[in-house]
Amino acid sequence: MGSRGATSHVVSGLDIALWDIRGKQLGLPVYELLGGKVRDDISLYTHPDQTGWNDENWRERIEEEVRKIVDSGHTAMKFDPFPHLEAENQRNDGYLDGAMSRKGERIAREITAAAREFAGPDIEILIDAHGRFNVPTAIRMCLALEDAGQIDWFEEPVPVESYHALAQVREKVNAPISIGERLHTRWEFVQVFENKLADYIMPDVTWTGGITELKKISAQAETYYVPVSPHDASGPINVLAGAHVMMTVPNFYRVETGNADLSKYNAFIETPLDNSNGTLKMPDAPGLGIEMNMDYLNANRVEI
Repeated sequence: MGSRGATSHVVSGLDIALWDIRGKQLGLPVYELLGGKVRDDISLYTHPDQTGWNDENWRERIEEEVRKIVDSGHTAMKFDPFPHLEAENQRNDGYLDGAMSRKGERIAREITAAAREFAGPDIEILIDAHGRFNVPTAIRMCLALEDAGQIDWFEEPVPVESYHALAQVREKVNAPISIGERLHTRWEFVQVFENKLADYIMPDVTWTGGITELKKISAQAETYYVPVSPHDASGPINVLAGAHVMMTVPNFYRVETGNADLSKYNAFIETPLDNSNGTLKMPDAPGLGIEMNMDYLNANRVEI
């Protein structure tokens, strides 16, 4: 795959480690090495626990999770309202024909409307389609959720391989489009910017090439006035590496976190992350600003 895929993932890890080492050698946070901060902290969006959202007491479960996020001080959340098993001819593990039944659409509308009801008008609601739909289904689903819940972005409406499919969807919907977590290196973002395919981009610092590449992608996006919102799916290093870059770029939206409560990361690091009131308070310690708990990691490693 050349510079993409597994190669890019390996390079990302090495690149993040080298920035951390350099910062610790010089006694400076990574964001200072990248030009210095332009903000004091990092705005976040987070995810509810969707367990039970298709059960008979689904409204109570949604209310519980949404209230938890609102009470934590977060002002944006993201979820996937499309029940996987309701898709016709679609496997649980990915795209097959990209269709969604009318029942699946109805459930998605109800989930989104309930989330908006419990969140209130001032919380941003982001929808993740996980690249599962064909073009007509993606258009239908996006328009349905726009009507149901005043959504603030529609993420990965179609599989990432086809920019033409993305263009067709973008022409027909009103909600902002967000893509980028599965794109590798700045070269794969060129067509996105040149063809006006996205309102937000969400590169993952651990997949796309590391801190160095995320900084370059962010600079690309700045010339098109497209906000950057780093994707996170893999823990405290991912969150902090993306956040250090976002401390230094003007065209920043939010950093993703998997939960409003990040205490599950505490076992892995010596100093807990502070995401109180929905923002990440960046450590001013050298490098990434954390030390890994090597005793815990060594005691729990899995031999392969």
